Amino acid sequence: MTITVVNTKGGASKSTVAFQVAAASFLAKKQEVQLIEFDDENKDSETFSNSKIKSSQVEIGDGTDVDEVLKDTILVPKDKNIVIDVGGNKTTTIIIEGLKKTRLYRKIDLFIIPMSGGYQDLKNAEKTYEMIKGFDVPVIFALSRVRNPKRLQFQYGDFFRAFPKAEYLILTESDVVDLSRRNGKSIYEIAFDEAEKRALEEMLDDAFDDDDNRRIAQFSTLLQIYDESEAYVEKILSPAFEVIEQRIANGCQA
Repeated sequence: MTITVVNTKGGASKSTVAFQVAAASFLAKKQEVQLIEFDDENKDSETFSNSKIKSSQVEIGDGTDVDEVLKDTILVPKDKNIVIDVGGNKTTTIIIEGLKKTRLYRKIDLFIIPMSGGYQDLKNAEKTYEMIKGFDVPVIFALSRVRNPKRLQFQYGDFFRAFPKAEYLILTESDVVDLSRRNGKSIYEIAFDEAEKRALEEMLDDAFDDDDNRRIAQFSTLLQIYDESEAYVEKILSPAFEVIEQRIANGCQA
């Protein structure tokens, strides 16, 4: 499968959604996945060097070679899963125009449009949707930085008014996202990293034996966040994976 994460605006949580949700959804199915980052500036792919998700960055420049870059990226063996993280601003336009010109959008199984709360974020999400809706490829929105899922209709009121029937997934704010970056692994991987948890438990035991309150606080907090990662997978990521799976299965009929 090929999933493309795109939004014309920078800072819309595209890389987070691409890595933590789209790519991790393949890990949850015990499948390999390649994450391709089309971005000339940000190098988020270098952050997660300890992950099973294989990441690489491709610079687009002025778009002169975009047709060949897209062919090299998308026309891969059928048994490979690809997640494409498209940089914002001019990169978005270059990639979408390249997909249109080469007709390679027909090889994409799903577009995900991430957005944060706020009116301008909505405007950029709408602009992105207008650019890709003619491709006849399934689209879902990713509502990122959700503060409280129970108040989603309040935080994203503008979105629900603009897209009342849209398919969407949510990604809540959490310390587990920061822990993921620190450890160079996805949240999904951290949640099942029993070896690291045992090591932290042993370090906490030593800190208690030494009566070292600074280390006790440090390791206690880390273990709490590890526990939270398990809940994050259950309550946030697993439902998001299901939304992706169902949307692809339904195609453009939904």
